[in-house]
Amino acid sequence: MTDFTRTKGQLYMGPKSLVSLAEDFSTPLYAYSEQTLRSRCQQLKQSFEGLTLCYSAKANSNVALLQIIKDEGIGVDAMSEGEIIQEMAAGYHPEDILFVSNNVTTAHFGRVAAMGINRVVVDSMDQMRRWLAVKPGAHVVLRLNPTQGAGHHQKVITAGKVKFGFDPNLLDQAILEAKELGGKVAGLMIHIGSLFMDPEPWLKAIDWLLDIAKAHPELEYLDFGGGMGVPYNRTTDQPFPMESFAKSLNQRLQGYCEETGTNPEFAIEPGRFLVAECGFCLAEVQSVKVNQGIKFIGTNLGFNFLIRPEMYGAYHEICHVTKEENSQTPVQVVGNVCESGDYLGQDRLLPETEVGDLLLIRDTGAYGFSMSSNYNSMAKPAEVLVDLKGHTKVIRAAEEPSGILKGQIYQT
Repeated sequence: MTDFTRTKGQLYMGPKSLVSLAEDFSTPLYAYSEQTLRSRCQQLKQSFEGLTLCYSAKANSNVALLQIIKDEGIGVDAMSEGEIIQEMAAGYHPEDILFVSNNVTTAHFGRVAAMGINRVVVDSMDQMRRWLAVKPGAHVVLRLNPTQGAGHHQKVITAGKVKFGFDPNLLDQAILEAKELGGKVAGLMIHIGSLFMDPEPWLKAIDWLLDIAKAHPELEYLDFGGGMGVPYNRTTDQPFPMESFAKSLNQRLQGYCEETGTNPEFAIEPGRFLVAECGFCLAEVQSVKVNQGIKFIGTNLGFNFLIRPEMYGAYHEICHVTKEENSQTPVQVVGNVCESGDYLGQDRLLPETEVGDLLLIRDTGAYGFSMSSNYNSMAKPAEVLVDLKGHTKVIRAAEEPSGILKGQIYQT
């Protein structure tokens, strides 16, 4: 996790004062720690030596962060043409990129093929036909639905009665049809959901996929997806048991290779685990008021820029940047979007807070900026990176309000 220390009442990240960050770059602000990001990459590589690691870029696709992840020797996946463009801008080559499709148009597949992407995951017969039509002779990876998923919220469970994946009963038919179309099913993939802290459902799904794969020794690639969580609430959550999970996974993969006499490429696709804890937001208090006996702390960080609390009821730790002693009166920390669901945190204990104070919202590196929008026609904030030497650079400039009009003005 990104370590913050308090000196003379103020929060610092390493040598960098959070007050100075806000003064230099304004608020709201997304900031990232290079040290934390590299540490998470190294932890994953050490835990899963021998496996292919494909960072799931939908968690955060900022090119500067992708460059660090690539520099640490981790591959990448993409869900869209835009993510592929960002990944290639970060220095990834087409052979480094896994394209995971979902309801993609033929034209989109055609552009992906033109970019030189060869490894593509499809999750329906229609999608397989589209890809093989634009990429004759292609080897494809089928995403199977293991019938049960896991995750922190119903909206992020991606197995079971959801839109994702082939019905496993269609596997033989898909293999036959791919061959008839001149292609080949070269791999299988599963993904059960996002942000689970208990590895048992994932291991169960992995066992399920390995059992299916045993009947198909021609498979070259087995992908187990991602989803491992991070402890957003440090008072109640325990870290994902990486060491024991990696040991259990390795035992299964060794057993599979020994039993089948094959040695396919095994892969996982971590996203949140790499980037969540390296990121944080700074917000400035714009109002303090009491309505119906409830105290509200109003900030300039709305759910258009950090939607996880509103969309998932997600918890992010909130700290006062310049004051230390919490009061015993719970407050509601809210944003500046005109909807009553615009909460950053409910019933939080914070120091006595005034207009102009700064608040830190932790662990926003995953599904923070990447899910932000211009809702209410608000210009998105800047993203900055604090590098290994404590220097700060802008890795995405703040939008100008006038930029919201781009492409919308036309002559009648």
